[in-house]
Amino acid sequence: MRWTKAKLKDLQQRLTQAYPDAKCALDHRDPFQLVVATILSAQCTDARVNVTTPALFEKYPDPASLAKAKPVELEALIRSTGFYHNKAKNLLGLANALLARHSGKVPNDAEQLAALPGVGQKTANVVLANAFGIPALAVDTHIFRVARRLGLSEAKTPEKVEADLCRLFPREDWIELHHQLIFHGRRCCDARKPDCGHCPALALCDVGRGKALDPHSGVRLEVRVVGDKEKKRAPTLDSRLSTLDSSPKRIISLVPSVTELLAQWELATRLVGRTRYCIAPKWIRATVPSVGGTKDPDLQRIADLRPDLVILEKDENPKSIADDLTDLGIPWIALEIRTLKDCMAAWLLLGKQLGAMDQAKARVAELKTMLKPKPKAGPRTLTLIWKDPWMSAGPDTYPSDLARRAGFSPIGPARWPRLSEEELDALDPDVILLPTEPYRFNQRHAAELRQRFPSAKIHLVDGQAMTWYLSRTSEGLAMLREVNPDNKLT
Repeated sequence: MRWTKAKLKDLQQRLTQAYPDAKCALDHRDPFQLVVATILSAQCTDARVNVTTPALFEKYPDPASLAKAKPVELEALIRSTGFYHNKAKNLLGLANALLARHSGKVPNDAEQLAALPGVGQKTANVVLANAFGIPALAVDTHIFRVARRLGLSEAKTPEKVEADLCRLFPREDWIELHHQLIFHGRRCCDARKPDCGHCPALALCDVGRGKALDPHSGVRLEVRVVGDKEKKRAPTLDSRLSTLDSSPKRIISLVPSVTELLAQWELATRLVGRTRYCIAPKWIRATVPSVGGTKDPDLQRIADLRPDLVILEKDENPKSIADDLTDLGIPWIALEIRTLKDCMAAWLLLGKQLGAMDQAKARVAELKTMLKPKPKAGPRTLTLIWKDPWMSAGPDTYPSDLARRAGFSPIGPARWPRLSEEELDALDPDVILLPTEPYRFNQRHAAELRQRFPSAKIHLVDGQAMTWYLSRTSEGLAMLREVNPDNKLT
């Protein structure tokens, strides 16, 4: 598309209407806080930075106090933002430079800002625009992607994309446009799954209408017409995947049951990292290094291990981890396991990607054989996964589908709800399943629930067999069928 002044104005009007709340996403009270937050935002989400900075600014409210910080204490405060060694070094350098060169104040000059440790052109532009109101147009990963998809620039670097945008749009619009393009990238023009069907700029986007290759992924986004509106069709690849190179040799698993599965498939030699909760098989803890937790892995540690694939699961790992890995250029797979059919699809997917199709097909064949006799609808069953507060596995989760295939009828709200005492009583289940993890339910808890629900059957079950999908699916199904003596197969 050739961008005329009229079309550029049309684009701005569409973005203004779609994102009236567009503003800087980094919480700050002054230029110093903004420059610090922007440095921390490198290879990290703004949301995570906003969680980190309150404690940081409480302890180090100005350059003078930050300059006196001990590196170890500073690193501990910013660890969750990733690359904390380099970021701490830059923050200390920033504080000392502000004291030495600018009397402890953040300058409002582009060259002076860019010369500060850890700043550079993009951060300087962010600070100029948001702290001082000086027109500037910083190009982050979202703006870089959106500008190229819209055809506003064909440049290969953020600096050159910035130059193209600044030539196209009036200087007085740069600040507002910067925020609007970021919001558009986050809310609509996603890196992996752009929501072209609801895009306010679809009429102006050749990529979104399937008329040009996506410069971000290198493929054409197919569209279909619904009424008089164009909607994006599901991508050719499963939408839960990022693009992978074939046969990855250095794998990090952030999912305990996947780690165990790879060991079962004799692929453990490819594992270069795992979470601290990946504890099976037992020897894995002594041979494969930990990269932190499932919700907050150490991104710098992951990058240092140079993986060519990281495996995640949507319920176990936050989306922000996938976003961080994408920013770091690290390939990943995000599985989504809610049913036993999802398990079969995941086995085949992993088998194809890892060169283990024989193992994958064997798992699928075994499970299909187990599923051939279909159970009749059985007792109303509640699966509890936590106490104080009570939490349950909803009917649309993997543990409940496993129970369903064993002849139970799962009840309760969807997903992983918290239940008040009144809500728990109101469910009045016929059966309560108490897996021994993630909460360590024991016989004492079972006895308490028997008193509370005297007509219900309470079963304490192996938590790993019930919740570790992929590696223990068949084991879990067999266990629950034994637990349910009333199970009638047809």
